[in-house]
Amino acid sequence: MSPADCVSEVLRSVVEKAAVGVNLLDLEKRAETTMQLLGAVSADKGYKPEWAPVPFPSSLCLGVNDIISHPIPRDYQLKDGDLLHIDCGVIIDGWCGDAGLTIPIGTVSNQDERLLRYAKRALYEGIRQVKPGIKVTEIGRAIERYAGRMGYVVNKVFYGHGIGKTMHEGLQIPHFDVPPQEKKIEVKPGKYRYEYHEPENIPTLVEGDVICIEPMLTYKDPIGMRDNDGWTVRTRDGRKSCFFEHMVRVTNLGHEVLTTHIKEVI
Repeated sequence: MSPADCVSEVLRSVVEKAAVGVNLLDLEKRAETTMQLLGAVSADKGYKPEWAPVPFPSSLCLGVNDIISHPIPRDYQLKDGDLLHIDCGVIIDGWCGDAGLTIPIGTVSNQDERLLRYAKRALYEGIRQVKPGIKVTEIGRAIERYAGRMGYVVNKVFYGHGIGKTMHEGLQIPHFDVPPQEKKIEVKPGKYRYEYHEPENIPTLVEGDVICIEPMLTYKDPIGMRDNDGWTVRTRDGRKSCFFEHMVRVTNLGHEVLTTHIKEVI
C-alpha cells in the first residue's frame, strides 16, 4: 500500500466515526487501530521540529472550529455545528504520507458551509497550477487570489511541503503570494529608479516531486495564536477556520493527486 493510500484510508476511518457526541480521543484511537491494521505507524507522534517545545504527543491532529493547525486531541465530545479539523501523517514501508480535511458535524450554518466549500476550492486552485517548471510561488498566488475573491484570508505562517522518507523535506510551498523585492538602481548621480522582481532562489517544480498542499483559510486572521501546549494554533478572533490537504506528484504532463480522502470538488 502506498503512503497516500494509507493516509487516505486512515482519514476515511476517522470521518466515518465522527458524529455528534463522539469524543476526539475515541477518534484518535480509531486512527491508531486503522494504522495498525494497515501496517503503518503515526508520523505525527513524537515529531519535534525546532520551534516546538515538546514532541507532538498524539497520533494525529484533531480539533474543532477556530483551529488553524496542529491541534492536540483532547477530551471533547463533538457538538452539532462543529467544524472538525483532521490532519494525519503516517509512515508505511519507510515512506511518509500526509493529508487532511475539515468536515461538518451534524448541521452547520450556511456561513460554515460556504467556508468549507471555498476552502476546498482554494486547494484545487493551487493544485491546478502544478506542473514541471513552475515556481512554487505560483501555487500560493492562485490560492490567495481565489480566497481573497471569496472574502477569506490564507494563513501565512504554515506552508505546504515536500514529502518522502520524512514528513517535511525539500520544498516549502507557500499558500500565499510572495511579494516582489524592490531593487534600487542609480540612473545618474543622485537619481534612482526602482524595479520590482520576484525574490531570487524560489524553487522550481520538477517531474517526480511529491508535495503536500494544505491552505488554511480564515475570515480575517492570517497569523493565529499558539496555545500553551506549544502546538495548537487557533484564530485570534475566535472565528472558524478551515483547511484541506492533498499529496500531489509532479508528472511530465502536469500533476497527479495521490490522496483520495476528499470525495469531490464542489
